[in-house]
Amino acid sequence: MNTNVPGSAPSRAALPDRTALCARLEETRLAYHTLVESLTDEEWDNKHTSTQWTVRELIAHLADGLAHTPDAIEHVRRGKPFLNLPPLLNGLTAPINLLMSKWSARGQTRQTLLLRYDVAHQALLTTIEGIHENEWERGAPCYGEGYKTVLDLCEGINHHLQEHTVQLSRA
Repeated sequence: MNTNVPGSAPSRAALPDRTALCARLEETRLAYHTLVESLTDEEWDNKHTSTQWTVRELIAHLADGLAHTPDAIEHVRRGKPFLNLPPLLNGLTAPINLLMSKWSARGQTRQTLLLRYDVAHQALLTTIEGIHENEWERGAPCYGEGYKTVLDLCEGINHHLQEHTVQLSRA
């Protein structure tokens, strides 16, 4: 997580290797598929032991996070913040996220969530194709988590899956 002061993007010595970035995103897509396909029917609707989320809600949350990334990138490419509550309301971020994920997961099956993830993955790849060399370090505050660059958002997909895979392994 990058929490630099807004407007002060971290300096990166070299431009990202777009092909390597897309390959890592494909590895993440395949890991998401493996994770979803490994879940039993019993696990699918179980509540996670340390959160209020069911496994289905957490899987939907991952697909939704990926689906929002192209929009977040478009915002930060223009230096515009994305999905930040006013500081006074920051404590509502987690409950709102949970409610949105509960709603999003309703009636979803493994197959529908895999399809949603794949559609969102393709949209992100299309967005990445359109990023100009001078845009990778552009950024803005996002998700109430501080300053994020275009590259941070692209790389965040891998970290997001890793974070929640660890949680699921403890469930």
